[in-house]
Amino acid sequence: MDDGGSPGRLLIMGGAEDRCCGAGLLERFVELCGGDQARIVVITTASDMPDEVLAEYERVFRKLGVENLSELRLHGRGDADSDVSAALLTRATGVFFSGGDQSRLLTLVGSRISDIISERLERGRLVVAGTSAGATALGCTMILGGTGPEVSAAAVRTGPGLGLVPHALIDMHFGERGRLPRLLSAVALDPEHLGIGLDENTGVLIEGDGFEVIGSGVTTVVDAEEATVVLPAGEFDPITLFGVRLHLLPAGSLFDFDTRTPAIGPAHDRY
Repeated sequence: MDDGGSPGRLLIMGGAEDRCCGAGLLERFVELCGGDQARIVVITTASDMPDEVLAEYERVFRKLGVENLSELRLHGRGDADSDVSAALLTRATGVFFSGGDQSRLLTLVGSRISDIISERLERGRLVVAGTSAGATALGCTMILGGTGPEVSAAAVRTGPGLGLVPHALIDMHFGERGRLPRLLSAVALDPEHLGIGLDENTGVLIEGDGFEVIGSGVTTVVDAEEATVVLPAGEFDPITLFGVRLHLLPAGSLFDFDTRTPAIGPAHDRY
């Protein structure tokens, strides 16, 4: 296993990222992974069409100069604990979790490859990215589903995540699918966690104790740490939520996990 180094980086995307006109978010991921020297593993477990998903990302990553590209199509816990999977991830400079159905990623929680990814990320030897379903799986708690306009326990379903972002609950396709009630519900049920809602073609680059927003949309942060939360008797009844903090962060904005404060970053290119 690798020695030393500073913590690695995570690029978490809200889905529907640009895959043609400059491929901004994916181009940033490739650069972080080592450019044409990158060794990227695409984990397609969440997808119900893994062949199509792999072909699409293979096309984009090849265009961006990546020659060393592999797939992990994990069908169960045995695959996630196998020597073959472990060897592939030990050599990788980047891991990319595709979109799909995040519940399929529950089989990775607590697995051997999850431990390898966490350890190599902590040692600064790996860059991890996730998009859509692959994004929400990276938090300590994973949002599995939920719809509706109300803020209630019934408006969101959650399960254990991979724990790579211990500070947060992550939701995706956020503005496009009107998911603020779902994220508010999740945070109200677990107010120590920040809620991070990512618009499409938008991501957060997490380095150390904070993140920078990149892409073309907005990142929404919900902070209920000091809010008043009153949970009703019934799961379909509305949750009382006073004093919640809401931040809307476009590209270039910064956020500090320790102080839970946003900031306007220095002027730079959108991506």
